[in-house]
Amino acid sequence: MENSWQEWEECFLPVSGQVLAEDYNAAQWGAHLKYFSGQDDFPDVPGTGYDIVLLGCGYDMEDLSASCHQTPDAVRYWFYRLYKGDYSVRVADLGNFSLRRSAEETCLQLGRIMAEIQESGAVPLLIGGGSELNFSLYRSFTLAGRYANLLEVSPVLHFREVSDQLTPENVLGRMLGEDPQMLFHYCNLGYQTYFNPPELLGLFKQFHFDLMRLGEVRSRVETTEPLIRDAHLVGLNMAAVRKADVPHAPGASPNGLAADEICRLARYAGLSHKLRAVALTGLAPDLAQQSPDGHLAAQVIWHVLEGFYVRKPETLEVDADPYLRFTVPMKGFPEEITFYKNQVSEKWWMGVPVAGKWQSQMKLEEYLVPCGMEDYEAAVGQDLPERWLQRFHKLND
Repeated sequence: MENSWQEWEECFLPVSGQVLAEDYNAAQWGAHLKYFSGQDDFPDVPGTGYDIVLLGCGYDMEDLSASCHQTPDAVRYWFYRLYKGDYSVRVADLGNFSLRRSAEETCLQLGRIMAEIQESGAVPLLIGGGSELNFSLYRSFTLAGRYANLLEVSPVLHFREVSDQLTPENVLGRMLGEDPQMLFHYCNLGYQTYFNPPELLGLFKQFHFDLMRLGEVRSRVETTEPLIRDAHLVGLNMAAVRKADVPHAPGASPNGLAADEICRLARYAGLSHKLRAVALTGLAPDLAQQSPDGHLAAQVIWHVLEGFYVRKPETLEVDADPYLRFTVPMKGFPEEITFYKNQVSEKWWMGVPVAGKWQSQMKLEEYLVPCGMEDYEAAVGQDLPERWLQRFHKLND
């Protein structure tokens, strides 16, 4: 990395005094965070062993001179006042990232610091502005030469064309335009069909990406858990929430997720052992402190942390306890499907064989895809799970 950790302090402004003015109760989050107040107390992430690291970036691509702290601090105002659950925590708050020259440069620098946070074993959680900041999540992985699984909760697929230009409308196009291309898998939850061109939806299915419409998410929220469990990087866009619950969120519309549903998805993200970074975007760049948008965003963060701290221990060493192995032969199909169940977490996985270039690049002979018991039951009934088939085609092209 080009920067030592101490040099990053110059890129951050401290948490606002308005947020820190309250004398927090011992059970509130504000009493359990190591935050940057500007008093020579920038958190030493590499040397301390934090679990979660918050960083704000109140970013407005159309006005680089806009406040970099107003929106994140409006969220902190509520989050610091929430009560944590009955668990020990190690959470740092770096304050607000202030180095902004362009979208590309902002995301590159954020990616670098998030890569360092990940190297320390912690999960960075970005409280940001527009959807373009999801590119910083992707950059944190490519800097380390790793393939990324990205999941977005968003009403819109941010793709116009494969390009080397980063814009809010073309974040995915920028990722797919990279050489080498390190976006292994993409999943969208909550897209709204009338906001997306039909040919784009067809193209993404050709890419073997997972897309789940808003109506499907709302009617079967529990089925999103395996999809979220497969993601390294999670972008939660507040525009996916209905406008009645986030009246100031740019891009929000009358239809969308309810407030409790976005929180449930956030909790699933926190529960995942695969999670490496989260971005909470889609917030207005001039968000008022008392805004309900900030209040809901704070509760979304609370649910990510709640999920993280109530996780059950889990490894993916599926050939040993506590895993059970089930092999299902499929009539008319040359491959058997192998399922694994963790008897402690009660989570299910499907094994997908890997061949060709992916076997040498990933150094894997079997890729584990999260699933539910319903996928196993479908296979037993000779109904081939669609997600297994999608991943099989991707990994054996």
